[in-house]
Amino acid sequence: MTISRREWLTALAVALATAVLALIPYWLGNLLAADGLVYMQLIMNPEDAQTYWAKMLQGFDGAWLYTIPFTPEPHAAAGVGLFYVWLGQLARALGVSLTAVWHGSRFVSSIILFLTTFCFVAAFLPDRRSRWTAYLLALYGSGLGWLLFVLGQNYWLGAFPVDFKQPGAHLFFTTLTFPHISLGTAVILLDVLVLKKIGGQELHAKAHAIADCRHGEDHPNPRQFAQFAAKENPTWGWAVLAGLANVLLGVAYPFLIYIVAGTAVLFYSYLVWQQRQILWRAGWQIATMFLIPTPLYFYYLSVWRSNEVFRLWDAQAGTPAAPWPHYLLAFGPLLLLAGLFWWRRPEKRPSFTILWLWILTAALLLYSPLNPQRRFIQGVHVPLAVLATAGFVQVVLPRWQNGRLWQKIITHPRYETAKLRRFVIMLFLLGMSLSNFYLWLDVTRIAALTQPDLFFRPAAEVEAASWLRENAAGTAVILGSYQTGNFVAAQAGQRVMLGHWAETVDFAGKETAVNQFFNPATSHDWRQNLLKEFNIDYVWFGPREKELGSFDPANASYLAPVYRSKSITIYAVLP
Repeated sequence: MTISRREWLTALAVALATAVLALIPYWLGNLLAADGLVYMQLIMNPEDAQTYWAKMLQGFDGAWLYTIPFTPEPHAAAGVGLFYVWLGQLARALGVSLTAVWHGSRFVSSIILFLTTFCFVAAFLPDRRSRWTAYLLALYGSGLGWLLFVLGQNYWLGAFPVDFKQPGAHLFFTTLTFPHISLGTAVILLDVLVLKKIGGQELHAKAHAIADCRHGEDHPNPRQFAQFAAKENPTWGWAVLAGLANVLLGVAYPFLIYIVAGTAVLFYSYLVWQQRQILWRAGWQIATMFLIPTPLYFYYLSVWRSNEVFRLWDAQAGTPAAPWPHYLLAFGPLLLLAGLFWWRRPEKRPSFTILWLWILTAALLLYSPLNPQRRFIQGVHVPLAVLATAGFVQVVLPRWQNGRLWQKIITHPRYETAKLRRFVIMLFLLGMSLSNFYLWLDVTRIAALTQPDLFFRPAAEVEAASWLRENAAGTAVILGSYQTGNFVAAQAGQRVMLGHWAETVDFAGKETAVNQFFNPATSHDWRQNLLKEFNIDYVWFGPREKELGSFDPANASYLAPVYRSKSITIYAVLP
């Protein structure tokens, strides 16, 4: 299959337009921030997003490894979360702001993801109409989560709709959020394409061996097959490329290697079962994809074993999957069309086997005993978009075209089959994009109009954090409320007593301790012991802390004010 230069440019134009569309809410947030508020460059999940900014800040300050600032325990830095640390290094090298690198990386990673998606769908759907339907469905398609809002069931079965909760569920949602997710998805797509090439070459070699088989044998013997398989080695280079890409995956989003590895194991097992022999060459090529990044994952294992703070972070970082009906709502229409294609076009099943194996891998991992369950849905929308497009274009549309209603419509002089077919495809794409349309409107509304707390911080907090960054030692520890700590660690760079649900060691215990600190009934001796136990250097006292209790640090002899504004006072802990 050859794709013209013009079609590539069109695909690039669509990718650029979509990436720009994803920037608009952020642009409006910066443009329309109300007086007294500062936009945090976020549209969702502010608590996790601050951990990415903390990593970038450390890189900007010259670090190459990450030290967790969201917990007070001293510990050694480690090569975890390096994607954002190195983005900070990039900002430092280029002499630009972290905001510029943040949005620049989002934009570039989105383009990479979209163009990789175009290559991916083109590898499975050679005809132009199907290819473009799948490409647009992959970029803009979503599920039926919007129905829950219409029905007033925002927390159906105790969970928020997948379409609006999990950025990995659909590509448009992915590109609205964080760059590491976009790059991680692009690597998964590349890996699956390489697996497809490896499997295709094995089938090609077997076909040639059978065709040239002598003595009227039905099947070549293993030696003949090996000779034909060894004649050309175009997939070794791809296997090495995929291995290098998996190093990037390990840096940007290491959990996703489970998806690639699970799909690879199932696909290799399928090839062996299909050809009734061990495929050594294909096996080594697939192994190469994972042997190259293996040292990185062994390093991660050594960090978990030797660094207690990082181990405890990992133990707390569970992201459980939503109840399974939510995934049916998010992917059910695509699954229905994909199943229809599988049922009505049995002769084409082998060409799409790897897509079904990816979907199966995701389904198994979603409810596996692994911590990052819901992350394993990452990218699965793309194979579903390919299969659903094949079902819609190759099964549903032909059936409709032969129906009485269609034939009656095209008898009208203003209608013809080609134009009506394009119109129906457009309606299909629009219908499948409603959740993303709703999502984009909602985040745009949030950025431009409602400007809620955490997405837009009071200017007083930003000024106080700037004072800490300029005047407090980088090793200092600050005590404040949860949301204060989450902000200070990311924007000022010091360690905090309480700052993130996963990266704060013993989060529940420290949350209880902070609440008790600001409780007026707590004794001064208890407070002093807490400050000493965790080597606290400063106490942040502002509106968020006042909500925890009526304790006034001004009445504590062991605290001295060192910074004061209308709403925030920072106290130094006296020895």
